[in-house]
Amino acid sequence: MGLRDFRIVFDNPWSTYYPGQTVSGRVIVALDSFKKIRGINIRIKGEANTCWATDRQELNHEGKYEKQEETVTGHEEYFNMQYYLLGSSSGTEFDLPIGEHFYPFNCALPPTLPSSFEHDYGYVRYTVKATIDRPWKFDHEVKTAFTVVSNFDLNKEPRAAEPVHLEMSKTFCCLCCGSPPLKVNVILPVKGYVPGQTMSIRVNVDNESGIVVNLVKLILRKIVTFKARIPRTDTKIEKIVIAEVSKGPVEGNASSDYEQKLDIPPLPPSNLTHCGIIDLEYNLKVEACVDGWYHSNLKSNTIVFIGTIPLANFQSAVLPPTNNTLPLGNPSADPTYGGYPSGYPEFTPRNGDPSISPTAPTAPPDYNSDSPAQLQPNNFYPNLPPPSYEEYGWSIRSLRDHGESDQVLGIQGHYAPRYPVYKFSTT
Repeated sequence: MGLRDFRIVFDNPWSTYYPGQTVSGRVIVALDSFKKIRGINIRIKGEANTCWATDRQELNHEGKYEKQEETVTGHEEYFNMQYYLLGSSSGTEFDLPIGEHFYPFNCALPPTLPSSFEHDYGYVRYTVKATIDRPWKFDHEVKTAFTVVSNFDLNKEPRAAEPVHLEMSKTFCCLCCGSPPLKVNVILPVKGYVPGQTMSIRVNVDNESGIVVNLVKLILRKIVTFKARIPRTDTKIEKIVIAEVSKGPVEGNASSDYEQKLDIPPLPPSNLTHCGIIDLEYNLKVEACVDGWYHSNLKSNTIVFIGTIPLANFQSAVLPPTNNTLPLGNPSADPTYGGYPSGYPEFTPRNGDPSISPTAPTAPPDYNSDSPAQLQPNNFYPNLPPPSYEEYGWSIRSLRDHGESDQVLGIQGHYAPRYPVYKFSTT
């Protein structure tokens, strides 16, 4: 049978890291018979890619315009580290004996990296690939992905603490006359939130028109701008609904005042800082859907920020995760907001390998400082309980790169990045 097991295991069981941290783990090889090899190498890389098909008009040989489909792409590479764990590319071949073998690896991440992100038209992705180098035969390869989260402290974004007061107004034509106005006011206490938090949205509808408002929708959207550079510069904008709540109706010449709550799911932080080919922002869209096909809806939107560190002194206290995590100590009864996420669940060695032990979680550095010391773990916010790390809703079914063999182990199957999620008190 030969190769019985070949896989990559991270020391961090959630495989989630911050820029500046060290990714470490083991390559596990299990054999039922001797295998002649030249060595085992590993490749750890981070990159962003965009790709989509677009139509453009081209002149044909008859001087007429024809619609041509063209694929445009963009690419950025952040790091690419490759070395041999065993043997070398120029070394002599040898027999790898029967049994289970464990080969440790590690890679220090650069201090400035964009967060992991996945979409059909583009991604920011970090992978580890191990190869059993076999002379004169096909190599055995296995590949897996890990998540990088670039810290976004909402306390360092001045606009995040600003309240929102969105005032909307519209009149409707009725024969030759305009109706009295439909007014919708929307109030949010702040613009900045973290996954696990709840937006408390105050809605006031003053409907002086005679038109029925069927629903007032509150829609959290992700606005993604993809950029291509080859063979020409192009952009593509996707508006994706993340969460939505609605309420209605409000009859003509009536009013309504109420509060809606919108929960923030696991999401990548705003901006995708340090990525030049994908931009990411979030907004809250408000739409008053009115009766009658001949009347257009009243709509507007406002920017909101999704971060990794919650705003200080806003909403209820942050609670420790309910699942098992490595403790950070005893948080005070009145936590100070604005900390660096850390803490991972208890680690159970896989396949009975006692050599694989958990790596203690470390806090991401403060990259707003130029001091090299800031690349080390810190305790700027020691009272903030750690978040959990949960998968983002957009997942992919293959890690296969362009031109990569379908025979690479691990590239087929579900993968979704994990992002920090806080648990907030309900009181």
